[in-house]
Amino acid sequence: MIALLLLALPPVLDSHWDTILACPRVSSGTASGTGVVIGVKDGFAYVLTAGHVAPSDRLSVRFSTREKYPTAVRFHETITVVGRWADPDLALLRFPLGDRPLPVLALAPAWERPKTFPFAARSAGVGAGEASSAREEVVEAREFVKRAGRGGAFFWRTKAPTEQGRSGGPLLDSRGRVIGIVVAVRGGAGYYAHHDEILAALKLDGHGWLIPDK
Repeated sequence: MIALLLLALPPVLDSHWDTILACPRVSSGTASGTGVVIGVKDGFAYVLTAGHVAPSDRLSVRFSTREKYPTAVRFHETITVVGRWADPDLALLRFPLGDRPLPVLALAPAWERPKTFPFAARSAGVGAGEASSAREEVVEAREFVKRAGRGGAFFWRTKAPTEQGRSGGPLLDSRGRVIGIVVAVRGGAGYYAHHDEILAALKLDGHGWLIPDK
């Protein structure tokens, strides 16, 4: 049965490996989703995810490797939530990197996000399995959403909805840089925290070093 399941998995393109291996499963006692490593500094890895995926500091992250994919073989449980933003539903996690490096998917610089629609992008997320997979997306619009009882924020709206478990996973531009984080499904479409909102949140709380300046 295991062999059959492995054979049923779509092949991983060489260009997708860094994307997949930089996106762990993020789990708490009440939620599970995806994250993306957006930076490494002073022996710590920094993972961006959706806020509802990280409701507390009792978290774990699980990575796969190219050799063991799709089995999760790297576990980290000393997780600190160093930033949380209700709008547009983001959280920044930090954990000790250890002695094995991880791929990093950097944020796109502020001036290089896409500005015309529709445009092609790529997303990554864990879904129903142990490890992430990548898929192609079509981004249809930049949309301002105001949710009941909360403030408003800008989101990317994708043509296809995301599946359960991919919340917190990244939206990537044509160069593989992070421009969004999936946070919701609404009206049959996927909604990703917009690049501008991510950069503003990081700058506000002193994490601007994670934003490339060139």
